[in-house]
Amino acid sequence: MITSLLLSMALASPAQAPAAPPLAPPPVADSSSTIGPGDLWLVIYSVLPGRTAQFEAVARQVREALARSTQEVRKAQARDLRIHRSALPSADGKVMYFLQIPALTGDADRSGFDVLIDAVLPEQASALKKELQTALDPTNPSGNTFLISLK
Repeated sequence: MITSLLLSMALASPAQAPAAPPLAPPPVADSSSTIGPGDLWLVIYSVLPGRTAQFEAVARQVREALARSTQEVRKAQARDLRIHRSALPSADGKVMYFLQIPALTGDADRSGFDVLIDAVLPEQASALKKELQTALDPTNPSGNTFLISLK
């Protein structure tokens, strides 16, 4: 029966075939109005071989600064910040890090260490960002994705 249905659909003339629904563009998230509990930024970093300690030192500085912040929202980010390191390096020795940052602030367009450095370590921002950049693979820039928690 399924075979005959598929055959009849394949043989149907274009006038008889049902019209496909129009493809709608994916909705654009207005993160200022859609941020809720469980929403987060996922940032992927590709770190050069031999630079993982440097990258992790910057990560620790940022986490510690978030925890010391006078802003409760930054303290909450420090508590819920997750940094994952890939257990398997790539063939060329680069190591992937996955940073989960709670979407709790007005960092609406993007997030990552660069945004957090500006927010909690403004006096050291230039030097820390340079240190971060020298640890990262220049051919594989970091990627930021805003993830909305499914209710």
